Amino acid sequence: MRVGLNKTALARPRYTVSYVSQIESGRRTPSPEAMEFFAERLGVTPRFLTTGIPDGLEDQLKYRLEEASRANRGGDLVGAEGILRDLVAQGERYALGRLHARALAALGEALALQGRQREAIDKLEEAVLGDLPEREAGMAVSRLARTYRAVGDLNYAGEVVEGFLRRGENRPVDPGVMAELQAVLISIYFERGDVMRAERAARRALAAADEGAPPEIRANVYWDASRVMAENKQWDEAMEFATRARVLMEELDDRRSVARLHTNYAFICLEADPPRTEEAREHLDVAEEWLTRAGAGRELAYVYSERSRLALLDDRPEEAVRYADLAVDRAGQDELEVARSLFLKGRALSLLGLRSDAKLSLQRSADLFEKHGARQQQASAWRELGELDLAQGDVEAAVEALRSGLEALDPRRSRA
Repeated sequence: MRVGLNKTALARPRYTVSYVSQIESGRRTPSPEAMEFFAERLGVTPRFLTTGIPDGLEDQLKYRLEEASRANRGGDLVGAEGILRDLVAQGERYALGRLHARALAALGEALALQGRQREAIDKLEEAVLGDLPEREAGMAVSRLARTYRAVGDLNYAGEVVEGFLRRGENRPVDPGVMAELQAVLISIYFERGDVMRAERAARRALAAADEGAPPEIRANVYWDASRVMAENKQWDEAMEFATRARVLMEELDDRRSVARLHTNYAFICLEADPPRTEEAREHLDVAEEWLTRAGAGRELAYVYSERSRLALLDDRPEEAVRYADLAVDRAGQDELEVARSLFLKGRALSLLGLRSDAKLSLQRSADLFEKHGARQQQASAWRELGELDLAQGDVEAAVEALRSGLEALDPRRSRA
């Protein structure tokens, strides 16, 4: 017994030793009065005696969860990870279901931000099955879908979000959560070439954002909407939404996201007709500087792939190959970004007259695009392969390549 009490000393003068033994063996449930008596004798609180949770522990763990969140936002991802792994263990030890789930969700985010996508998916999958409040569950689903998107599984990423929204059809969804989830769908549909669905998701996201979404979520919505507008050649609207996103993120002092927005600006500039190459170059310079200082290796892949595209527009294929290789090296597990970079490399090698190498690069990109359901980009890779075959006089191979490109485009769902 604790504090040196045996059963007789613990029980007397109010209860019998037999009663204490029955409680210990689980055959009797003590009354609240008995719990207060035994707790006082043992020098603990009745709550600790009932639950085994030390007094004040939950408040302490909640404070540490906030501390980890601040570390995440501040870029101390390793520090946040250490705190969160301890919180996950404590939540499991003391059967604190909600805190356990919240710590898992935050740990998944920290791992995803470090580029450890597979580990992040495991933690986030466990978190969304746990006891999360509705809003936090929605944000965990968003992070899970974005992580699946980062590893290239576009179809399942979409299913994760769509399934969550279907489950909530008969109950109100927090505007911030709705805006965030629709923003995720924008990027997924956009990658798959489902431009009409991306536009609808953008409208829903913007409507939800205007109903009171937090600034960081509104920034994400504006960012994703800007890409849809650029795809539809609505350059003024695209730049307006990109500017709104940048202003919000600068106010939040989110440098990494601001740097990513500069990359997005460059994308829009290069999509413009005619391309605004000098403006794109300026944005890429800013993005690369900020991301390099932040040690954000994976995000640099997007900068390098846009630099490769810029070099192609400037008729500098050797530079385009160099930047495409850098992008592939930085992309890590992001197979879609690898595919985009290989596509650009293939085009550059073709311009250099290295047709065999170009075909290998384009074929690899087409295979990766197909693997991840990026139909529009898969079709573009096949079109480039067909043009290479035609240039070599292989009409039969060219026809087969172009047929493969047409098969990649599902006319019921694509922009074709």
